Amino acid sequence: MLTGLKLNTIGKTIKHLRGFIKDRVKSDAIYLSHQEIATIYQTDLSDHPHLIEYRDLFVLACLTGLRFSDFSTLKPEDLQRDMLYKKQEKSDHWVIIPLREEAKHIFTRQFKERIPALTNPEFNRHIKTIGKLAALNRSIKFSYKKGNKSIEVIKPKYDWITSHTARRSFCTNEFLAGTPVELIMKISGHKRTKDFYKYIRISPEEAANKIKELWIKRDGMRLVQEGGGVVLISNTNNQ
Repeated sequence: MLTGLKLNTIGKTIKHLRGFIKDRVKSDAIYLSHQEIATIYQTDLSDHPHLIEYRDLFVLACLTGLRFSDFSTLKPEDLQRDMLYKKQEKSDHWVIIPLREEAKHIFTRQFKERIPALTNPEFNRHIKTIGKLAALNRSIKFSYKKGNKSIEVIKPKYDWITSHTARRSFCTNEFLAGTPVELIMKISGHKRTKDFYKYIRISPEEAANKIKELWIKRDGMRLVQEGGGVVLISNTNNQ
């Protein structure tokens, strides 16, 4: 069966990931896995009711990839046919975002009538508190250069969470799930593949595992000429 993939599609992805592993020394942000996002969403906030709308808005952002400037200004009319139509403030470009059932539920239940007036610092402060309540306590170490010195900072994961974590989480989780990069970029608004690969946040181990998956896909296929170009055909195809 034809995959429709060009010869260099998988090769380019592997090249980007190899570069990621080689050059990944400094990290300036984290991402949350789907499980961690679910943990946050399911955290009992009955003793902290003022945090519920912050939590729900953060989860909505994790499931849509919107920046703070965009998810904090959503309006009821942005939802059309189970998709969000949003003009990005930073790039001035329109994006169309399909909604998972959870995201649609949050938007229609919690925020269909009103997005609370928020400031980014206020939002970040509350999201850290929510992450702490969700017990996202694993120590995360980031290192960076300052002059000739190598500086290391170790904090619990919840203390690294910001509004932008939601956007990075969306892009990274979709990438790890195998969603084509070009499709993720249509939603995130990234214009260059190079910028996208700098943006996602995965560990070198995750990048290595992704390369293994791509090798399996690549090695399980063979190349044929088709329509003036080269495409990949599964080796299990008897044609």
